[in-house]
Amino acid sequence: MNELSQLNWNRTNLDNIEEAWKGDLWDRKRLGVQLTNYVDRLQCGAVLALDARWGEGKTWFVKHWKKHLEDEKHSVIYLDAFANDYLDDPFLTIASEISHAFKESDEINNQDIDDFNSKTASVLISLAAILPVIAAKAGLHWIGLGGAGEAVQELYKNGEELYDSVSDEITAKVKEHIENHQIEKESVRDFKNELAQLAKKLDKPLVFIIDELDRCRPDFAIRLIERIKHFFDIPKIVFILVMNKPQLIQSVHSLYGYAVETNGDYFEKFIDFTIKFPQLNAIRNYEMLLKEQLFRIGEIVDQDHVSGFYFWILALQLYKNYNSRELIRKINQFALLKSNNLNKDMILIAIIFDNDFQVTVKYFRKILKTLLENILGDIINRNNEDYIARNLMSSLKEKYGVSSLGILELADQLENFAKQYTTSGQMDEKESALLDLYSDYSVTKLCKSDDLVTTWKNYIESGFISEMQPKS
Repeated sequence: MNELSQLNWNRTNLDNIEEAWKGDLWDRKRLGVQLTNYVDRLQCGAVLALDARWGEGKTWFVKHWKKHLEDEKHSVIYLDAFANDYLDDPFLTIASEISHAFKESDEINNQDIDDFNSKTASVLISLAAILPVIAAKAGLHWIGLGGAGEAVQELYKNGEELYDSVSDEITAKVKEHIENHQIEKESVRDFKNELAQLAKKLDKPLVFIIDELDRCRPDFAIRLIERIKHFFDIPKIVFILVMNKPQLIQSVHSLYGYAVETNGDYFEKFIDFTIKFPQLNAIRNYEMLLKEQLFRIGEIVDQDHVSGFYFWILALQLYKNYNSRELIRKINQFALLKSNNLNKDMILIAIIFDNDFQVTVKYFRKILKTLLENILGDIINRNNEDYIARNLMSSLKEKYGVSSLGILELADQLENFAKQYTTSGQMDEKESALLDLYSDYSVTKLCKSDDLVTTWKNYIESGFISEMQPKS
């Protein structure tokens, strides 16, 4: 590492992507191409779910896929559900976005769009015809859709009492709503017919991507999915719902008290097919991302470079299996606290990655075993775990020409000490040897060898180095 490493920090701008799949470290283009081919065959329309954990790059994928689809002459809509969940009802938002997409299309004229907008207005009036009036007259507090849900619950719980107190105006409004029910049904039918006729004119299916569904209000998310299925389930319109499905299900359970055992069956009524990110080979999954992040903070000179420090982080990542967002945060925390001393920084990054990090032979064997197996392409049995750090150093030198190995040399020396100091009479001698060994890896002068990890944790939490004073 250089004495003063330069940061190569370029913030990703996902709103203005010039080249689809540029910087694709996870081979997501393959999924994007497959999904495009699948969508092109969905002339009947569909509602698909893209399910992935927090931090696995869902938004990166759908933004790049949007650019890919646009390059393939698709009409594409991207909607951030979380940014729109302050609205009362998602129907108008969905319809407005589709209307705008039609306007941008060469296949649909302005008169057709005006007709569609008129029919949208009719449906919207039907949806909003009665509930706000009832809520206002009943004196119920509601703000947006969430408050409306509370109003309905209150109406249900206190039905008899409320019935006695409602005004003639509410009664008239209810009667009007009942009498107009057939007209409202016809409005919905006309809306769907008009939408179907316009979508039919498109050369390729319209793709409507709805992101951050698991982050928005649970009631808004449910209503959005219901609105899509009831009003917009039309041939040649494909919805992609981007979510962490377990998180969304848990949010709904928390709000409505549904039993956890439902396992999302409610959502399956509205979703035709769920797509999960493919899981790639573990070591390949992270090596390019690690190289990019280490280059960004100045730890490697270019993204083709490897070092002992890189392989140590790779070993930690293979053990902890962080998602990409968590991994980047760990690297950023290290960049803030790094000391520009290889040995010290290897301890620092280990504790940042694993709060249970230990300077023991057993711990190092556990961490290094997976990395060595990936490099050798073979499973290491328990009988061959002795001097695993030494074997790994040999393999790295032979295959990658890596010579600065830092913490691997520490791990190997601990193996030696475990065999050299075996009796109680040697404990003072062992302690002295450990203090001498740890001096190159400690953030401050140690009084006891057991303080190595503790002093590093204090430094990470405070950002300051404090000397440990010997006890009297």
